[in-house]
Amino acid sequence: MKRIIGYYRSSTAEQHYSIEVQRNQMREYVNRNNFELVAEYHEHHSGKDKSRAQLAKAIEHCIEHKCTLGFSKLCRLSRQNSHLWQIKDSGLDLICLDTPELNTLTFGIFASLAQHERELISNRTSSALQVVRQYKKLGNPNGWSKNKEKALLARRAKRIEWLESNEVKKAKNIIYLLSINGNKSLSEIARNLNLHGIKTQRGGRWNPNQVKLLVD
Repeated sequence: MKRIIGYYRSSTAEQHYSIEVQRNQMREYVNRNNFELVAEYHEHHSGKDKSRAQLAKAIEHCIEHKCTLGFSKLCRLSRQNSHLWQIKDSGLDLICLDTPELNTLTFGIFASLAQHERELISNRTSSALQVVRQYKKLGNPNGWSKNKEKALLARRAKRIEWLESNEVKKAKNIIYLLSINGNKSLSEIARNLNLHGIKTQRGGRWNPNQVKLLVD
């Protein structure tokens, strides 16, 4: 009977490769093939980093007890081409659930793809940061405070502009006419404003809370 050591890895940003998903895949595979799952190791860590404590423990456990190292995808093991070949060339028995027929040729192809994907992720992150830097200085609390203050002033100016608009003047007339006729219900005012096609500041329909804010 083949004895398996399961290794699961995900970075904090990779929700679809969660540890629990990988663990379930491994246990299903082991049960289906009547193998023995001896131990499991997992960690949240970047695949480009070779210094992973749990992976080192899993490999050491495999060597000491002559077990097979199992993982869901090759990129879960590492995203470094050289690191993947280092593990393979050590003579360790490997099982990749995504590619169970893994051989020297397919290993080389998927190892290159794993590193290529890591480089794409790195480039996308770098490009995104460059765009962000065009609009604000990262890590500058004073800059953030100034931007926040500008945003608040801009919102306040839009509010004042709207309160002085013809739309609000119509709303005020309707509210006045309803009140002198003894109808001060916020729900009734909202219903009448909506019937007359008057929109809120954001272009939506009125509700009692919005009417109260306008009246206040």
